[in-house]
Amino acid sequence: MKTKPSQPKNHITTLVERGFALHQQLSILNEEFKQIKDDLKAEALARPGEHVPLSDQESEGEQWIAKAPGCECRIVFPSPKIKTDLDPLQPDFKTIKVLTGDHFHSLFHRVVSYEPVDKKTFRDDVSRFLADSAATQLLDLCTSASEPKAVWKARLTLAKGKSA
Repeated sequence: MKTKPSQPKNHITTLVERGFALHQQLSILNEEFKQIKDDLKAEALARPGEHVPLSDQESEGEQWIAKAPGCECRIVFPSPKIKTDLDPLQPDFKTIKVLTGDHFHSLFHRVVSYEPVDKKTFRDDVSRFLADSAATQLLDLCTSASEPKAVWKARLTLAKGKSA
């Protein structure tokens, strides 16, 4: 994350106002863009005979290509994703074992992993169960840094020049 020296308050106000104006414009444009994408997806679904295989050799699936002068839009239909884990307690697991027969261990391997019992309370639970130094070290090992984000909101104005 880049940091700049502190700016005068009027400069910050200008940045916030311009950022909010852009945010509102982008919201309108994004809604229009979403509708265009939805319309093109519906058109692609209605034309299955025009679908072609994906050209990327690492991707499986097909695509529909709509062309216009100077540009094109590709509606991509990826193949269903392979499940990354199978629960042996689920009813489908028995069917999978039967279908694969002697090849089960050639197609699958057992993996053991751990995840927090409750992600929402994990930090509080760690602080409650462990001493400060161990809690800090554990949280460093069990977390990854995330970038800050800007969130724009309209504010109600009470009177000219005054905000709520």
